Amino acid sequence: MKRALLLLALLTLPVCAQPTRYSVKPVYTSLRFSIVKWGVLKEEGIFRDFDGTLVYDPAHPEASRIDVVAKTASLDTKDETRDQMVTGFDFLDAARYPTIEFHSTGVDRNFVSGNLTIHGTTKRVRFPVTSLGVHEIPKIGKLAGFETTFTINRRDYGVLGTRWGAVPGVLSDNVELHITIGAIRRQ
Repeated sequence: MKRALLLLALLTLPVCAQPTRYSVKPVYTSLRFSIVKWGVLKEEGIFRDFDGTLVYDPAHPEASRIDVVAKTASLDTKDETRDQMVTGFDFLDAARYPTIEFHSTGVDRNFVSGNLTIHGTTKRVRFPVTSLGVHEIPKIGKLAGFETTFTINRRDYGVLGTRWGAVPGVLSDNVELHITIGAIRRQ
């Protein structure tokens, strides 16, 4: 009888397993973008200040979820003058729109769907995602890694760069986002 109960308990473990909650860690995460300038040069930037949570179950990715909020003013393009311009009223307008947010609405093994909010405008996006794995790191915890690259149109979000738009070809409308997520579950 004890063996039958133990076997029944072991068989029900996977069904009862819950997704694991992780904290997105800036030290392991990169929120980058690039835009083509003058038709020949990629300008790149990274957001330095952000927070996020990840709920992940590799056996049942549809139960997974990710939420990330970046501080718009934390943009770093390696040029302080350019940072002020891009976070200013003509582009991201960090004073009026202090955050850029992503909240997932659906996950499967290969894609994440969700709501991306930039410049106060929310659009539904769907992008491919690659799991880089989950690994137990001594004295740190369980580390989960993911990566994606996808493109959005800045004009869809009201990021117009009106002063620069008067000069044809200065900036492309397409912005490539490259995101690497490193999230930790503490032991």
